[in-house]
Amino acid sequence: MIKLEIDSVQYELDDDLRSRITDRIGSLDEFMNSLDQGHVAVAWEGGPNEQTKVSVEIWGGGHHFDASDTAWKALEAIDKTRKKLESQITSKHSRELKQRNHPDS
Repeated sequence: MIKLEIDSVQYELDDDLRSRITDRIGSLDEFMNSLDQGHVAVAWEGGPNEQTKVSVEIWGGGHHFDASDTAWKALEAIDKTRKKLESQITSKHSRELKQRNHPDS
């Protein structure tokens, strides 16, 4: 599990939402086990039609990934951000495996 620091800016984070963030973002180490730390920021975004913005940075083992997304519902913004990070991590991991197995390509 990735150790996360979770902050909010003008946003009330309850225990349920913190738990959801920890579960969804903290488990990204399943795709690259060297990831061990991260920072999550939850904020209001968008003026009078404010939406929840979730920004995440995770790192470890010489890797660094970041993504963010906004949605009307916080849980949706968390899930959309996780999907972006998952895509970045799996792509990088696949390239590294390919280079390791085929160094001349």
